[in-house]
Amino acid sequence: MNHITTLAQVLAPGRLPDAEALRYALQLGECLLKVHDGDRWHGALSPSNIAITSGGLELLPVPEGSARMVTPYSSPEVVQGQPADRHSDIFSFAAIVFELLTGRRAFDGDSRASLVAQINEGPTPQSGTPALDQLVGPCLSKSPDARPASMQKVLQDLKVLNTAAKPAAQHAFPSLRREPVREPALGRTEMQELESRLAARLLLHERAMADLHRSASEAVSNVKLQVASLSSDLAINRPSPGSSGPAEQGTNPARSDRGLDALASRIAQIERTVEEMRRKFSQFEHNIAADLVDIEEGMKTQGAAIESARTAMAQTDDLVERVVEALESLQTTVLNEGEPAPERAAFAVN
Repeated sequence: MNHITTLAQVLAPGRLPDAEALRYALQLGECLLKVHDGDRWHGALSPSNIAITSGGLELLPVPEGSARMVTPYSSPEVVQGQPADRHSDIFSFAAIVFELLTGRRAFDGDSRASLVAQINEGPTPQSGTPALDQLVGPCLSKSPDARPASMQKVLQDLKVLNTAAKPAAQHAFPSLRREPVREPALGRTEMQELESRLAARLLLHERAMADLHRSASEAVSNVKLQVASLSSDLAINRPSPGSSGPAEQGTNPARSDRGLDALASRIAQIERTVEEMRRKFSQFEHNIAADLVDIEEGMKTQGAAIESARTAMAQTDDLVERVVEALESLQTTVLNEGEPAPERAAFAVN
């Protein structure tokens, strides 16, 4: 069985020359990009799982039973027991690149507990080189969502760093930094405000409907009482056979008329109450419709902003690729003309 040399063994003696470290970083980035393009991820990336071959670097499979091991390259979410994904690979990649270019680990500890504390709560490590910190800093964010969205973007930034570090291109392009284009938030604050408005209006509507229902119930009860009283009066004052008329039985037409007037008044009150209920319900429907229109317009605005951000991101990626190609072409031209090309990179890491 052939002996396998790993990146961990190469790093053990100490810091590598910058040019060699950058070459390894680029090769590792290309390997990881191929894995992610296949909709897969490594899950436990570390120097001990990276083989150095004659053709470059090769990712070794995770040893059985070691997927949950905590290493200085484990992401916070993996340390906390969550499954690994492409975001955790990006974190591990950045930790390895940091070590390649500084000679020290991004996170370390004397014990497992102290290492876990550093990964979960420790500050983002600083290399002393702004260009390197701009590359690895976002990748080492505690939150997976705050890291770059894809390995392709990280590799592009690494190519920019590598090209800018070459002495042939440094004078023309001393420093390049591409700010990540982030998609706008999906209007969570606006949506919460709309939800609160809807909830408040629903509550007011329920209270108004309850008051109106109570008023209508009271009016109906009063009408029933009036009808019962009027029926009683009519029964008492109904003339008996052979009588000469209501006057002989002590009837009181005025009282009956007042009862009818009160009944008519109650009926009119009920009609007004029902009309008020209809009016308020119509107003409520109008308010809900207006809020729904606001929500729809807000969603359209957010969708347009997201699409614009995606377009800008695609254009920025294309521009970066062109700049990298131009810098590499410029470097090749200068080297072909016989200008000296020092082995060391143009930036001091420490």
